[in-house]
Amino acid sequence: MKLTRRSLLSTATATVTFALSVTASVAETLNERAIGEGLRVAFYNFAPYAYKDTNDNLVGTDVETLTAVLEKMGGKVAEADSTEWGALIPGLKADRFDVVAAGMFVTPKRCAAVQFSEPTFGIQQAMLVEAGNPKDVSNYESIAENGLKVGAVAGSAQVGYAQAAGVEDASIAQLPDNPTGVAALKAGRIDAWAVSAPGVRQIVASDPGGVEATPIFAEVAGKPAVSHGAFAFRPEDAEFVQAFNATMAEFIGSPEHIAIMEKHGMTADELPISSTSELCDG
Repeated sequence: MKLTRRSLLSTATATVTFALSVTASVAETLNERAIGEGLRVAFYNFAPYAYKDTNDNLVGTDVETLTAVLEKMGGKVAEADSTEWGALIPGLKADRFDVVAAGMFVTPKRCAAVQFSEPTFGIQQAMLVEAGNPKDVSNYESIAENGLKVGAVAGSAQVGYAQAAGVEDASIAQLPDNPTGVAALKAGRIDAWAVSAPGVRQIVASDPGGVEATPIFAEVAGKPAVSHGAFAFRPEDAEFVQAFNATMAEFIGSPEHIAIMEKHGMTADELPISSTSELCDG
């Protein structure tokens, strides 16, 4: 096929444009972004991990730990956007933000989609019930055995726990957030609101009227249910995550880190006990 001068020029221009586009897209590593304009953070407004306080400041164990570790690396947070739970991983993969700081539990399914950091906490479970616990709720099994209805944040690990314990899907109300769940409990639409133990403590502390926490438990359907949370990054940012983990290893469990945990209702008993690789393997 004979190429004209015009077609050769067009081809060359297109090639250069494509090359410049590719170069621009890979020129800035996540480390360079972190120490430059800063990382774009997605959070889910949920205590104690990341939430707005009464002065509309973003606080919480995850966002404060992330900020501290980034600062030790010479980096910073550029912006933080409140995001619906179901949009966190899709938004991360679509490059709308660089890291998810939302108390996200490490699970094999999520490990296939994102690159998790090492865990920042390992927590047990509890439930929020009406004051006096009239339905005698103690765990997910008690929900299933007594034909009760439980609520949980849509797509959360608690939904999976309920299913594993034999609670029928029709008896699991997947709701958008804590305030909606607490309102449903008080209105009698659900018999228990399933959250992690620190989450339940936060709710009781901030909304003591007519609700209480069940005792904490660490097993569901005969299996350990100590949920470990970590920061989620894109798989292609594995090199940055490795450096981030190295810095974070010196921070997790330090007096500074425990002070952050305790400020938001967690304790040193909720430090991680498993590694990300162990959790990803199931």
